[in-house]
Amino acid sequence: MLTIKRKLLDYHCPSLGRQVTHYALIAQLPKKKLLLSHPNLFLYDTTRSSEKTSSRYSSVISMFYKFLSTEEKFKDLDPSQYHAVVDNLDLKRWQLARQIARVAKQSLKPTSETIFEDAKIVLVFCHWLNLKGYRTNVKVEIKTHTANFKRNSLLAYVQAKARTSIKAKNIQALDKEARQRQRRTLITASEIKTYLQAFTDPVYPVLFKLALGTAMRPMDLCTVPYLGNGANAHIMPYSEMDQEPTLFNFTVYGSKGNKTRTIKIHRDDLRVLDEQYIQPYYDERRKKYKKRFGEDCPLDILFLNAQGLPVTPEKISSRGNAAKDKAVAKDKAFRASLNFYESRHWWPTMFLISYFKEDLLTSSADVLWAACGEALVQQMGHEDVSTTFAHYIDMGRVVMMANKGKMTELITQAHNSVHSFIDTVTTGNLILD
Repeated sequence: MLTIKRKLLDYHCPSLGRQVTHYALIAQLPKKKLLLSHPNLFLYDTTRSSEKTSSRYSSVISMFYKFLSTEEKFKDLDPSQYHAVVDNLDLKRWQLARQIARVAKQSLKPTSETIFEDAKIVLVFCHWLNLKGYRTNVKVEIKTHTANFKRNSLLAYVQAKARTSIKAKNIQALDKEARQRQRRTLITASEIKTYLQAFTDPVYPVLFKLALGTAMRPMDLCTVPYLGNGANAHIMPYSEMDQEPTLFNFTVYGSKGNKTRTIKIHRDDLRVLDEQYIQPYYDERRKKYKKRFGEDCPLDILFLNAQGLPVTPEKISSRGNAAKDKAVAKDKAFRASLNFYESRHWWPTMFLISYFKEDLLTSSADVLWAACGEALVQQMGHEDVSTTFAHYIDMGRVVMMANKGKMTELITQAHNSVHSFIDTVTTGNLILD
């Protein structure tokens, strides 16, 4: 099988006049290393605004190229020629091969959904090739690539190739079990408390609380400034802000997909940020930054770790996972599937509870209201608002059903800041599960 290495590139792009970051694929041949030009041009063109997207796309294309190298059709071809020879049937064979390998191992992963989503990334790559005028034999029509693994004949073929016994779990059973292992409920009050206590650097609990109250992604959190400018000129330490409004606008630039949106931050969450991070830690960390880099910390950087380094999405992920491991070791009831990103689910659930109130449990909440949809789009940054709405309506109903008899109190708290809500639920007055 072909060996392909992924390398993260970070360089100044003369044509754009700025720094860019994206992954590149390098094929390891017997006597040389070969840059895979077409995939790398695609990764530069489509993923340079998001390192995570670049990582995912490069990983999928790498897997696909490795599979192609095992096929007879590609045996005598240079990997740089794969894109010109590959066709729709090769893509279907790859999906089938992954499903066969999964059944043979009786593994829950990759699910049929993941296999299909990965194939769509390859289709995006092929579509890009077509648009740029490069030769490819792949006709981009996503619906034709949905392998129907529920069809009896295909199930029988997969199991035969995987050499499984008659009693072996089929694809449908594996997918069902995988879904059962996914988290379907909101992070609980006790889990929030345990998680917040598991961080060693106080900047991360504050970031998690702010994420709970705003649904901001880690990449968005890292853009919150000490002193804002432009549309965010009013953003500064809470003690210096106009404290009259209940909600403040914060414009997020260059979020996922390089989008701009304006979200709402509750004044109490800004107050907690000021009291629990800015006042006790920020000045000391600014001094460490200056000592390390020889210049004052820019005013558009607020979150610094204990070493005076700017907090990045990667640091949030790393410290979040470390805190999760510590929380699991401390509390056996803490779910190992939880991570920092659970904060993204909190705000939309609380928003829909406060928006619909008791009507959330009726059919009237099944219809997406325009004002509600617009708020979800702005705060979450999702394009497919109908899917987002349906998911969090279900989650909100679970929370409300768990709090029968405390409905009024739950709805009242859902209107307040996340900090006051956490204070309430951690006393045992409400249940979040």
